[in-house]
Amino acid sequence: MNSATDLNAVKHEAVQRLVRYYEEAAGRMQGMPVCNPALIVEGVDFRELDGRRIGVIVTPWFMNLTVLPAAADRSAWRNGAAARIAVPSGLYDFVVSEAGDAGPIATRSLFSLMQEFAGQDSARAAARAAVEALFEPPPTSTGPVQPVMSRRRFLRGG
Repeated sequence: MNSATDLNAVKHEAVQRLVRYYEEAAGRMQGMPVCNPALIVEGVDFRELDGRRIGVIVTPWFMNLTVLPAAADRSAWRNGAAARIAVPSGLYDFVVSEAGDAGPIATRSLFSLMQEFAGQDSARAAARAAVEALFEPPPTSTGPVQPVMSRRRFLRGG
């Protein structure tokens, strides 16, 4: 199975392990109607924040904001539980899961079906836009971190 990884993700072994985990799953899912055959697995725009790596995982069947844990998260995160994570744009709830050898991750769905993407370039552009929005403080932010934002509001920029 083919994959691509951002240059900054190449430098981080945990992101590489996560991409490999989803590449293996993609191999098993190949040909399923839920998969967009124009897409491959890719780790997009992972950035460091408070000891965590935050970016987007693109697969042929979903696109998720994904958080790789800081050392303190490893003992606190529980499979299936919610993790509330503060980023410059606000507080967001993520779902914790285990990703094989990649270990615990926290995810928040951006797209559950990937059929609307014509190819990898458009999926990658959407992923980068999501990360940019995540790391951009709200324009009116002058006080504490904003309350949890719905996925719809996040994607619409409000």
